[in-house]
Amino acid sequence: MTDHIHPNAHDPDHDRPSTSEAAVEPSEHPRRRPSAGNSIWFAFKAIEVRLRFIALLAGIGLVLGYWDTIKNYWDKWTRPADGGVMVSTDDEFYCPMHPSVVRDKPDPGGAIPKCPICGMPLSKRKKGELPQLPEGIVSRVQLSPYRIELAGIKTVEATRRPLTLDLRTVGYVTIDERKQSRIVVRASGYVEKLFVNESFAQVSAGEPLTQIYSPELYSAVQELLIARRGSSPQLADTAAEKLRLLGVANTEIDDIIRAGKADARLILRSLSSGHLFEKHIVEGDHVDAGQTLFDVADLSTVWIEGEVYERDAAQVYRGQTVKAAVDAFPGRVFEGRVRLVHPHIETSTRTVRVRFELDNPGHMLRPGMFATVSLKTPLLDTEPFASAVRSLRERNDGPRSERSTIDDESLVAAQTFCPVTGAKLGSRGKPIRATAQGRAVMLCCAGCEDTLAERPDYYLQRLSTVSEDGVLAVPEQAIIDTGNMKIAYVERDPGLFEGVAVTLGPLSDGYYPVIDGLLPGDRIAAAGAFLVDAETRLNPAAAAAYFGASGTPSSGGSSTTPSATRANGPTAGALSETNRAHLAKLSEPDRKLAEQQRHCPMTDMPLGSMGVPYKMMVQGKPLFLCCEGCKDKVNDDPQAALKKIQPKETTP
Repeated sequence: MTDHIHPNAHDPDHDRPSTSEAAVEPSEHPRRRPSAGNSIWFAFKAIEVRLRFIALLAGIGLVLGYWDTIKNYWDKWTRPADGGVMVSTDDEFYCPMHPSVVRDKPDPGGAIPKCPICGMPLSKRKKGELPQLPEGIVSRVQLSPYRIELAGIKTVEATRRPLTLDLRTVGYVTIDERKQSRIVVRASGYVEKLFVNESFAQVSAGEPLTQIYSPELYSAVQELLIARRGSSPQLADTAAEKLRLLGVANTEIDDIIRAGKADARLILRSLSSGHLFEKHIVEGDHVDAGQTLFDVADLSTVWIEGEVYERDAAQVYRGQTVKAAVDAFPGRVFEGRVRLVHPHIETSTRTVRVRFELDNPGHMLRPGMFATVSLKTPLLDTEPFASAVRSLRERNDGPRSERSTIDDESLVAAQTFCPVTGAKLGSRGKPIRATAQGRAVMLCCAGCEDTLAERPDYYLQRLSTVSEDGVLAVPEQAIIDTGNMKIAYVERDPGLFEGVAVTLGPLSDGYYPVIDGLLPGDRIAAAGAFLVDAETRLNPAAAAAYFGASGTPSSGGSSTTPSATRANGPTAGALSETNRAHLAKLSEPDRKLAEQQRHCPMTDMPLGSMGVPYKMMVQGKPLFLCCEGCKDKVNDDPQAALKKIQPKETTP
């Protein structure tokens, strides 16, 4: 079988095109040109690339613009399902109402811890961050019992006192203008005789002073006599009235009628008793109608014209009792009253003129004398205390039903502060309405309701700084005057002092009356208040810090003890009535042990100051803490906690 072989199978030149074929190939196979479909596809791809770039830029812009929102949603989605919170090592929790309560981590399960005193959820902040002080609080500092004892700081309770303002001024004695008179002649004539011929003589009412010869008077007497002889009574009455207008007394007119003859002489008499201060005539003088002949003043009462400073003008009112003294009669006191308070102020001296009226027995007070005048003004009679007392009476006298049905806004406007904490209503959220002894009361938060229910009488009386018995007052040494404001340091918790801006009235008997800023029952730093103020100024960071607050993040969360070293031993931290009430809720053996321990080894605060103490066993020994939040710190160093409650050994 022979194989069929293609004639060109092994011809190497078979696949090589011939010259003629190569020459004609371009004409037989022309180059490809892009079609219309390919052009559209390329344009679409170019637009797609540009749109992707624009979309990428828009996405980046939206992420940057809504970064906070995205972050918040992320926190929400990644938050534990049991309602806990995520806290970094730089965060801590604190109570704005009780600054000594500080926690460096959430409760088990991630829940926000609550204040053991008021029960409110704690607020979160950065460690070392100074808390924002409430309205009206200018500084805050906490001192250990050792520092308080070393500085001699003593506190007193702000109470109501019947204060009286003492005001002293000087003036000069003048004549009582109401008892000054002038003798004026009403007909021209000549002075024939003077019955009183010396100045400053004592005269009585109706006493003859001078005798005047007057032709005009003679004519008037003749008219009276002629009219009497006629048959017209009306003419006689008219003539008699003319004589009265000329100054002739009724008794003298009757004498003329009885005598039946005319007399040209007129006797002028004194209109009142007193001293003849001025005598303007001598015998033989010619006088004209309307001329003043004598000035008479009654000195049975006199005036003292004095001045008080503008700031004291509110302490003086008409009818007020005063006492005066003069150098001429040492030890003698003249009593009187305020007659007039001038309605304007002397711009040159910035004083107000005051007129005092005094009785003058024996004419001992003489015009021109200098006198010292003393006034005592009950503070309740001055503003704004007088208005507060009137409002208090209206509120107490009003129907109880009206007081209980008043709306919340009106009650907040009238009350303005919480009687439990003293905080401004609204500064800690929406105020809470409560009822105590049938009276509606607004509280700053729900945590105050139980406290109000425990002692309603005490907290209700804190609603007003005034009463019928007096006004709220603090000692003079308890006030720090910075020039721009006056500050009092209130002990909110044991050792915790807050500088409160106060509005005060005038100083009285060593006490300042309080208009605003304090409440009855507040404990005020009296002795050593300037040392507390100096502590806040020398160490500003401590002025807003307190025990239990953590340090800065870089400090590893270590606790700071501002401006003080902690005291050791069972004597640190006095137990108040409130502390003992909380200790009474323990069993009898535990209560005795807690009273012996007295203070928390972690915070140095008295046991019971933060509620019922927390008991735990440490190395087989019972240990009481101010709150459960201190348990972790004890577990970190139990030996140090036990050492702090052990009394120090004293060496002779």
